Amino acid sequence: MAANGVTEPYILAVDVGTTSLKCQVYNQKAEIVGKCSEKVQKIFPQRGYVEIEPDILWEQFTAIVKSCIEDSKLSPDQITAMGISTNRATFITWNKETGKPYHNFISWNDTRAANYCEGINGSVSLKFLRVGAKMIHTVNRGRRWEAASSFAFSTQHVILRLAWILENVPGLREDVNDGKVLFGCLDTWLVWKLTKGTIHATDLSNISATGLYDLFIGNWNNIHMSYLRIPNHILPEIRDTSDDYGCCEKDIFGAAIPIRGLIADQTAAIFGQCCFDEGDIKVSMGTGTFLSVNTHKPCVPGQGCWPLVAWRIGDDQMCTLECNDSDTCGVIDWGINMGFYKDVIETESIAKSVEDSGGVCFVPSFSGLQAPYENNTACCSFMGLTPATTPAHMVRAIMESVAFRVRQLHDVLEERSKVKLKSVLKFDGGVSNNNFILNLISRLLQKDIDRPSNLDMSLLGAAFMAGLSAGVWKTKEELKALRKTQKLITPENQHEEDQEMLEDWGRAVQRSLSWYAIGD
Repeated sequence: MAANGVTEPYILAVDVGTTSLKCQVYNQKAEIVGKCSEKVQKIFPQRGYVEIEPDILWEQFTAIVKSCIEDSKLSPDQITAMGISTNRATFITWNKETGKPYHNFISWNDTRAANYCEGINGSVSLKFLRVGAKMIHTVNRGRRWEAASSFAFSTQHVILRLAWILENVPGLREDVNDGKVLFGCLDTWLVWKLTKGTIHATDLSNISATGLYDLFIGNWNNIHMSYLRIPNHILPEIRDTSDDYGCCEKDIFGAAIPIRGLIADQTAAIFGQCCFDEGDIKVSMGTGTFLSVNTHKPCVPGQGCWPLVAWRIGDDQMCTLECNDSDTCGVIDWGINMGFYKDVIETESIAKSVEDSGGVCFVPSFSGLQAPYENNTACCSFMGLTPATTPAHMVRAIMESVAFRVRQLHDVLEERSKVKLKSVLKFDGGVSNNNFILNLISRLLQKDIDRPSNLDMSLLGAAFMAGLSAGVWKTKEELKALRKTQKLITPENQHEEDQEMLEDWGRAVQRSLSWYAIGD
């Protein structure tokens, strides 16, 4: 209880990421008073398949919330509100009568539908849709039709993988036709479970990343949904990001905790970083590397950059343009498994133990290469190995590749967004602890890097959303004072060999493209 006798508010935030589940409890000063984390248990049935078992995820989710509340030394009824951040494009379908899932969660980085994607993108019917959109665009010059005229599906689009699932899971299409099926990404399913089936809803930041929502008209993407035979009746209700999503059933946590915010993990990080102005840019380096710039209005997609709704709070709707690399943490974890180093922190001293990578280039593409290549069949590779190559050279090449990808993603984002990017990049995520990587990025881009004291920005963003809805904080301006900088990195002068390093690495990337045949 506060000194004035008024009960102090506490916000609980949960982040369901690709690699880990995290939960933190914050006080009104946005200070962490309790925390808990656990690894997400994923399964890989075959190459390209990435799944999560829903029953196991539910057990993990409820366990970390209970443990976090216990760690905070609070009782469940002292929690003012809950905010939930989730990775966006991991989805499931389930029977609304029995609650039984038709399949495991299909993760956002699952590429099982790559062949289907290639076939759809190369089909005559989709070409006709593009031509029709181009004709309309020549008349009205609208951004919606400009986007549609060059649109291509990606395996990261839920709409594409959902269409594949509907055609390939036995009995699912029949139950859809009978009105028995509900669809949802992680956020929707968790709310449905927490409220015991009373709320089937999502927010704009989550649904706008699926391909099911048309940002330019602010409604469902009925053109592509009809094309892929996806009906509207399986879809959730869309609510504001900072809104009322019901209450957790009391028997789950011991109190009916109000759910007051749903937000996608990357846009949660943007909100937590207080990137409220056009041109603000954040870089999240966790499972993947995600660059997002505040564009205010939707941009035209292309080269692996996608326009998204970052949040909607009443009349305040903000859009971003985003691009990503899928394999940041996967590459670093692979290095640990290979015995190159013990953890990401140790890589820094190893990389600095040699002057350069000795001509070795590493292409970080266990899951293909995303922007600007959009190449699902690229292979992960070392190139330039010689008898003089040491493990330290290989470690340095891995770390440099992470920085090179950030430079590459930054450049394509700047080109596609057509907004002036700010001179300071706000970083978060576990890999941001590596000063070697951040210093190299700063030097390559000649920009300052701001690393916050709390690297779990998706959690802070979810907490901010729930806190705004619950009245703990009143305005976005109030939130800026709560976000703290841990380190500001200023760029060194560029080295003469920087451009040569980038060019060599670029040649290595080109030779890794399309290594696997479609269908392998």
